[in-house]
Amino acid sequence: MLNLEDAVIHSRQPFDNEIIEFLDSVSKFIMKDKRTKKHSDVAAFAFWCRRSSVIQMRNQYDDLNRRIGRGLVFHIAPSNVAVNFAFSLATGLLSGNSNIVRLPSKEFVQVDIICEAFEEVLKSYPNLSSFVNFIRYGHEKSITDELSVKCDARMIWGGDSTINEIRKSAIRPRCVDIAFADRYSIALIDADKYLEMTDKTSVARDFYNDTYLNDQNACTSPKMVIWLGKNKKAAQDEFWGNLYNYTKEHYELQGVQAVHKLNRMMAFASEYDGAKFNDNYKNLIYRINVSNISEKIFEYCGHSGFFIEYEAKNISDILPVCGERCQTLGYLGIEKHEIEQFILKYTPKGIDRAVPIGRTMEFSLIWDGYDLIKSLTRKISMI
Repeated sequence: MLNLEDAVIHSRQPFDNEIIEFLDSVSKFIMKDKRTKKHSDVAAFAFWCRRSSVIQMRNQYDDLNRRIGRGLVFHIAPSNVAVNFAFSLATGLLSGNSNIVRLPSKEFVQVDIICEAFEEVLKSYPNLSSFVNFIRYGHEKSITDELSVKCDARMIWGGDSTINEIRKSAIRPRCVDIAFADRYSIALIDADKYLEMTDKTSVARDFYNDTYLNDQNACTSPKMVIWLGKNKKAAQDEFWGNLYNYTKEHYELQGVQAVHKLNRMMAFASEYDGAKFNDNYKNLIYRINVSNISEKIFEYCGHSGFFIEYEAKNISDILPVCGERCQTLGYLGIEKHEIEQFILKYTPKGIDRAVPIGRTMEFSLIWDGYDLIKSLTRKISMI
């Protein structure tokens, strides 16, 4: 068990210079690890926390001189996304806090690579030893209770059930909970613009990275593809054909995943009359075409290459799936101002971020509508 008294130290200001240099050293250590080449999510984290990247993040804030970290942040990482814990930890560090990170219960090579990097680099930064603490445990509520009552903020990842369970553990009155609930994401593609693109293999790779790299388990991974434009059928044939060709070379579908997708498809078909299933991709891609959409449709979604497909006449047709559970809108061939106009006109409760396809997995300090630096710091008012 951690010595919590050692973990609780004086906070620092956000984007502290030593912490920036520390994360940059972690980044360099990870990139030198031969195993990193096999794990693009690990490389993405290393790229994200390099010095030049962090400086760009820092430059987005103009009131850092009056902000201080809240103290001790308890991070509860999701069990099915390997690298999320590292981004959560880095956010806690950049906001000037000491951190206790509950690692994913599932074993990941990516977790080993990153934890080893932090452990080795910390040897050169003794002043930061109490800022980084990893712990792994099961469902022992007593441990969660002890950690929760000592912390000044909790970052709760993993969805609704995890949030509800963690919140059974009491916190101090001024402790801040930042909870990341179950969400889903969608992709919006202009068929005509897609057909005009010359490098469709890159589009397939980008969409693959958004979805298959995490088996569609991340909230950021699109589960629905909505088509705009006139030549939808031709674009669909090319898009899914190119994705299939890329996927069969890079993705290994496990038997349990294939069974899961089949079960999800049967459940979907039993609930939605008129849904059309396209099975031309040897279990690697499941496409279910629907004639109407609503938030409820996502209750029957699968993962590992399970996609709902819908043809829209204009961008406003996506409104029924833009409720509060809609997190990310990935787009291709759509102008940003069109999306901005849609959001400002209809003010949907969902869509916290809109990013090009290929970038839905990119982490930022604005997440799920929270400004994480501001949420994890106190602003000092001076008159």
